Amino acid sequence: METEGQVSPPFCPLKTAIFTDIMRWDILKRGGLCTDTRELQTFLTVSETLNYQKAADQLQYAPSTLFKHIQQLEAELKAPLLAREGRALRLTAEGERFLPHAQRMLSEYRAALGVHREESSVLTIGGCEMNIGNSLIDLLTRFAAVHPDIHLNMRTAPNASVPEMVRRGEVDLGFFYSTGRKHRELQSVRLYREPAFLVASRQSALAGAQALRYEDLDGLEFVYPHDSCCFVTMLMPELARRGVSLKRVTYLGGMQLVVDQARRDGAVTLAPQCALARFEETYGLVRLNMEEAPFSAWETILLGGRAKLPAVQALVRFSMREARRIVRKHALEAGAAPDRTEESIL
Repeated sequence: METEGQVSPPFCPLKTAIFTDIMRWDILKRGGLCTDTRELQTFLTVSETLNYQKAADQLQYAPSTLFKHIQQLEAELKAPLLAREGRALRLTAEGERFLPHAQRMLSEYRAALGVHREESSVLTIGGCEMNIGNSLIDLLTRFAAVHPDIHLNMRTAPNASVPEMVRRGEVDLGFFYSTGRKHRELQSVRLYREPAFLVASRQSALAGAQALRYEDLDGLEFVYPHDSCCFVTMLMPELARRGVSLKRVTYLGGMQLVVDQARRDGAVTLAPQCALARFEETYGLVRLNMEEAPFSAWETILLGGRAKLPAVQALVRFSMREARRIVRKHALEAGAAPDRTEESIL
């Protein structure tokens, strides 16, 4: 089995459009241009270094991810921004013209974000992209509607890194997939058990098949953002125990890259139960009908030194109420009695 890995940034702004315009980190609109601030930052860093590896070291992305950012930006602008002359990289004429605009756009965004933070209550949330960018989208959308005075700022990282983000005070609280291990100096609020299911493209030979077993994955590709996710660390040993030989396992660092490869190459990946509808409707990836019960983890809120902040308390209380609703919904879907939602005392 061939395993590939890519470096993901410790703080990758969440791609979502559920918050106010100024908090939509991924969207800037200027004269019809709709682009991602990560793409702008990539372009500015590459234009300074003229070297993908050096830019990747600065931004903590894989060079291939930076290359894709540039490709996406060029596709939106319908113009080449960078060109190679032998082994050297240079800005094209179009890139030179776009450079001051990119600098101004990013500068204006950051300035506006700073003003907005001064005038509002800003709550910084940490979590992996699979979690806060997919499973919790509905919960966070409803919270934003109920609390328009609290603006949510997202910082994504591999799930295993979330406790340290909270401990260091880099975020106000973290949403974390937990398998039960205690984390020193942190309080935890267990919300509900979240199973994760194998999913694949609708065009996959496995889509629609019944009573699949892990052995049916033999020879297929598996993709996921990070190898440290608890769902992956449970699945991979089980596949090895059963003698399943995957063609390749690739950790791509970001959800969009995972989705693209699953759709393009027929790879399988994992989706938490709360994200299944989103995966099907938005990504075109459907749940595989496996005989084996899925692995699960606790959706957990981790709290550090800012646990008593009013905005933190508001999100915790709201999440606990939502957890009860989610537990009932999952139980109805499964035709079973709901498990008790476990809550800690703050």
